[in-house]
Amino acid sequence: MYLSEQGVPMHTPEHLTRPAAMTLTMFTAMVDRHQHALCAFLHNLVNDLEQACDLMQDTFQDAWRAAQATKAPFIAGSADDEMRRWLFQVAYHRGISALRRRKLIRWESLDLLTRSQAGSEWGSFEDQIAESEAMRAALARLSAQDRACLLLRVVQDFSAVEVGQIVGASPDAVTKRLSRAKQRLRAFYLAHEPPSEQERR
Repeated sequence: MYLSEQGVPMHTPEHLTRPAAMTLTMFTAMVDRHQHALCAFLHNLVNDLEQACDLMQDTFQDAWRAAQATKAPFIAGSADDEMRRWLFQVAYHRGISALRRRKLIRWESLDLLTRSQAGSEWGSFEDQIAESEAMRAALARLSAQDRACLLLRVVQDFSAVEVGQIVGASPDAVTKRLSRAKQRLRAFYLAHEPPSEQERR
């Protein structure tokens, strides 16, 4: 609050209280930083590159609308980690909605899978076999939620807390889901058996 020359309280001018808007240049740079990882996540979640690209575009459109409305985290000065987490949260929900509409999940390609180089405790096993047909078949047998948690934690290197924020679960629940997903992935991989239609649902 400002004071007039006579010491009378005055309201702070609106342009000084409003957060600074994100410029188009800033937004474009943000898109460039995250579009590849976001498309890879969606591609591996919905197993359809064209649909993944559409979902990614929808996610960025949501982000641009938020930026135009000067809504966090798409404002000047926001941390890039906050924007990244927001993007993956929206993309996750869009991907899950698409899978529910489809009612049949099929994985045929993991070409866009960009494995994390952070050296997580899971990396040594999955990184060695991520390109094999057995891994594709094994991933196909995980539920969409388990697969999303696995991709977010191992591939995108989000923490368990961040994964929980994205998928709407507690960190403990995420940790349990990840542990279960890893065990099932290993078992399915070692079995070398193609998934049945029922298991794909």
